Amino acid sequence: MERVVPGARRPPDLVGTSTFWATIGVTLCATVPFGLLPGARAWIGCAVLLMWACFFTANAVLSRRTHSVISAPVYLLAAAALAGTASGLTEADIWMVWLLGAGIIAANLSERFVGKYL
Repeated sequence: MERVVPGARRPPDLVGTSTFWATIGVTLCATVPFGLLPGARAWIGCAVLLMWACFFTANAVLSRRTHSVISAPVYLLAAAALAGTASGLTEADIWMVWLLGAGIIAANLSERFVGKYL
């Protein structure tokens, strides 16, 4: 449970801001080319994962939010794995799902046990 000191100023958090909603909007808009361009699906997914990695990196730097500190490298690793698959260097079918799943679970549990902000 996060301890809140009365009168303490909380660092700015990008979650819930227009930047956050724009990132969600771009992610949803990416479904159109994802459906229309099957040959480019891996690269579109890579771009979306990189966008989320940038969002979480910016939020980690600004707010030091625990979830963002853990999520940023997870999304970056997933984007690298997907780029490797798109270029034919690696095969990231099942283990990439485990990478993302484990990272998201770790990020959510970290806020529970470490606190919302570092």
